[in-house]
Amino acid sequence: MDPEETSNRALVRSYVYSFLSPLFLYPDEEVFSDLNWEGVKDAVALLGNSDGLTEAIESLRGCLMDPVALEEEYVRVFGHTISTECPPYETQYGGAHVFQQTQNLGDIAGFYRAFGLEISDQVKERLDHIATELEFMAFLAFKQAYALTSGSEDKDEVCREAQRKFLNDHLCTWVPLFTKRLEEKGGFYQKLALLTELFLAFEVEAFGVKPLLVVESLTPTPLEPEENCFSCGVQDYCLPTEGLSWEESVAE
Repeated sequence: MDPEETSNRALVRSYVYSFLSPLFLYPDEEVFSDLNWEGVKDAVALLGNSDGLTEAIESLRGCLMDPVALEEEYVRVFGHTISTECPPYETQYGGAHVFQQTQNLGDIAGFYRAFGLEISDQVKERLDHIATELEFMAFLAFKQAYALTSGSEDKDEVCREAQRKFLNDHLCTWVPLFTKRLEEKGGFYQKLALLTELFLAFEVEAFGVKPLLVVESLTPTPLEPEENCFSCGVQDYCLPTEGLSWEESVAE
């Protein structure tokens, strides 16, 4: 694939990530009214083998509600506080211990800082929220496209490797379980979950990654320093992060 084709492909991928990201936030009437449905269908068509994605986009569009109904749907699915059924936060999955959660959050923050990014004060979500992680992938893909257009092979490789690692170590480890639970909720967010799952499956194949999937979401167990330590075997009670392969998860 020549640099121009790779650059165009990266721009398309960035567009799709940017389309998906705000849909997972609390509904904003302006954002939803400005959604370019035909544009995102045209975008995925450029990726090839996109029939499933196109159908998923149309299915999602068909479930679009008026703003008030969509807000009610959001609350029904995600609740007013962190949902225990399908939380949209990475560290609510697989991290049985607050130490592991803290480590995962630190790693995510490290990715953002490495590219000079910080969470805006206007954003009310955590850095491990699915919308934030999707937006980061949109940024990396766009940055890769710019590097290719500028003829910078080194920066292209940096951006590509960052995408590969973030997909493999973060986004694609927990999203299959998240979307599976979201699909059980029905309605608009069921269709959004399916579209996201299909697109990320496309990304997993394109980057050749094999993320280790979490198999259950957990409520973190606080650590009391005087009573617990890793040497006493508490880690043996943590659920393994390795479970199904991505292909097995999507096939379920």
